[in-house]
Amino acid sequence: MIQFKSLPLLAAVAVSLAACSQDAQTDQPADPVDPANAMAVVNEVPITEQDLTEFLQLRQMSGHQQGDPQSPEAALDEMVNMELLRQEALEKGLDEDPEVRRQLERTRTNLLVNTLVERYLEEQDFSETELRAEYDRQIAALDAREYRARHILVDSEEEARVLIEALDQGDAFTDLAREHSQDTSAEAGGDLGWFQLDMMVPEFSEALASLEVGEYSQTPVESQFGWHVILHEENREMELPTFESTRDRLEQILATEALQSYVDELREQATIEIHEERLR
Repeated sequence: MIQFKSLPLLAAVAVSLAACSQDAQTDQPADPVDPANAMAVVNEVPITEQDLTEFLQLRQMSGHQQGDPQSPEAALDEMVNMELLRQEALEKGLDEDPEVRRQLERTRTNLLVNTLVERYLEEQDFSETELRAEYDRQIAALDAREYRARHILVDSEEEARVLIEALDQGDAFTDLAREHSQDTSAEAGGDLGWFQLDMMVPEFSEALASLEVGEYSQTPVESQFGWHVILHEENREMELPTFESTRDRLEQILATEALQSYVDELREQATIEIHEERLR
């Protein structure tokens, strides 16, 4: 499958929040809630229907629910326990603990960053012209050719040269691969199946691309895995994805690019000091 290349995702986009609304609070909610309308009241602290709904959604998103979803009754009971424990932690002054305060500030930072990023991305509205321009850029950058190859992987250059000599003398590549290759493809005669060049290590891809169909490498090819003897069996053009089938992906790419530009602008406007010597 051909995949469009995208920009590196910003860390801020991947931040996950692991607390419901009251978990990270040390004070009462800003907006007063009539206890008569609350789902539960724990020492005068109300738990609202919205609190319960968000709690259930959070558990579902975080993968805590296995099998049947948690019932609202069980979830509310758990929230009551959590509220009791929260109040006890406050009573013991844990909210003043330096490490707790640091973690609360990190949670607050995550919430602020995620909200800012979410709202910024919601404001982005890319035109048909912008999407088609990005599609054209992605298609131009694609390597739409797919290769099929075999290889024999050995530990040393000398072993690889001996195998190349055997091939020159007419020995079958598949037989030599089954007998000598240390790769998992040995049982299949060294067959690697179909792949794109960028799926392989650069040394392997460059050597394969230089070979004509039916040719094998005349000199051993070294990579991080060892020494290869490579046979170029065949190649073919892949069918390119259509614009409509990739519209969502194109919007993601443009959104990531816009977000990166936004962060770059903020960095340009800011005063930033980075003490790299302290990283060592």
